[in-house]
Amino acid sequence: MKLTSDKSVFEKYAHEYDLMTNAGQREKFHTGEVAALIEKFKPESVLDAGCATGLTSMLFAKAGCTTVGLDRSQKMLTEARKKYGDSSYPLEFRYGQFEKLPHVLQNKFDLVVCLANSISGVHTLSGLWKSLRSFSTVLRPGGNLVLQLLNYSAIKESDLVPIKTTVNDGLMYIRFSERHRRRFFVYTVRLDMNKDLSAFEVFRHDFDNFTEKEIYSNLRTAGFGQLHKYGDLFLKNRFARTSRDLVVTAKKPLI
Repeated sequence: MKLTSDKSVFEKYAHEYDLMTNAGQREKFHTGEVAALIEKFKPESVLDAGCATGLTSMLFAKAGCTTVGLDRSQKMLTEARKKYGDSSYPLEFRYGQFEKLPHVLQNKFDLVVCLANSISGVHTLSGLWKSLRSFSTVLRPGGNLVLQLLNYSAIKESDLVPIKTTVNDGLMYIRFSERHRRRFFVYTVRLDMNKDLSAFEVFRHDFDNFTEKEIYSNLRTAGFGQLHKYGDLFLKNRFARTSRDLVVTAKKPLI
């Protein structure tokens, strides 16, 4: 066994990300989620912040939205461009940090989405504030932000919580999580069943968990209004303490 805590599994195995997350199987369901966001906000331009290998970006672009997929991982962007770079969709991929988005993107988007708990990549409350302020700068007046986070309040202290197990092409990924006060730990076990079964890797990634109150407070400080919370991306189910996800929508004022 090899414990690898200094390097993200998503960085080392970006080329396996779609296998790890069952992207092919998720596409039909996620198409419905994206369609619900388009119906709600009717954007012409979208920033997908934390685009990974580009599935969400592609779905927005396929629906006719001019879309930029942004990620802090060059390896993820390489995979996204391999998949969708030559498509006819209004889609491009860019490198960028949430905390300081490229100046060229300012006032460019009707909608910014930051899904699948990608906001956790900023690690701290300071990083959260900087990111939300940065999202505001790239939104046009009246534009909307959608954040999807894990509902940390539903996770008991020190409980080991399964996230997902996937098996594709002989590769098994087992992911689970654990919360200790403000810190949240995600463990990923990678096992290549085509090779020596004793040669598996364990990755650990940790970051601050953001409470609902902290998200709301930082959104308001960043200048957002009309805050609403839901239990899923279809924006139909009200958020409950037991919801798996916390989905927050916010609007940049017209003035």
